[in-house]
Amino acid sequence: MLDSVRNLRTSEIELRQGLPELECNWLVGQLRAKRGIADAECGLRRLVVEYDADILDSTDLVEFLDACNVPVVSVHAARA
Repeated sequence: MLDSVRNLRTSEIELRQGLPELECNWLVGQLRAKRGIADAECGLRRLVVEYDADILDSTDLVEFLDACNVPVVSVHAARA
């Protein structure tokens, strides 16, 4: 968790394919360990990621997921 979040944003990321539970857990751990990520949750073919927009943006998230070999279909601002 971030010590002082100033510009918290939430994105819902649609994945090209679903991930098995162990891979979801691994990916959430990788995201939570990344600087600027406040929280992450993995569901069926989607991720919900809370992040500090002063540090990261949705493009950074997609690039990180691509580096983890997790193809992304689309990114949307999460509904409140």
